[in-house]
Amino acid sequence: MTQTDSKETALDVMARIKRNSREREFCLAVLDLWANVQAQGVEIESVDKFGYDPKRLTNADKAKAARARFYVRDGSNPDPFVVRLPNGSHRLTVYNYVRHHDGTTTTLAPMLKAVYEDEQVSQ
Repeated sequence: MTQTDSKETALDVMARIKRNSREREFCLAVLDLWANVQAQGVEIESVDKFGYDPKRLTNADKAKAARARFYVRDGSNPDPFVVRLPNGSHRLTVYNYVRHHDGTTTTLAPMLKAVYEDEQVSQ
């Protein structure tokens, strides 16, 4: 039995540390999202899901969306707050409301950055 068979190699350790770092960054981003929701006066225990509704945009956000529509004239999705993925599905880049377990909604102002595990970048 060689040393590489019985022990974790340096490359294995580096890979494990990178995985742990990405997981840590994701967890911190999620906690930051919840802290921002709580800072807006929302009881986080009552939140069922996050969402985005263009009808809830502030005037400044509407202006940003209008500028995006002006610059994108090829028929692609002009909404700067929604990204079209290569597989054709859409992904929100921000949340501007939360839906509560009782069905009511609360507008988030300012909007909060959407958090996805596959978008965390390790340092």
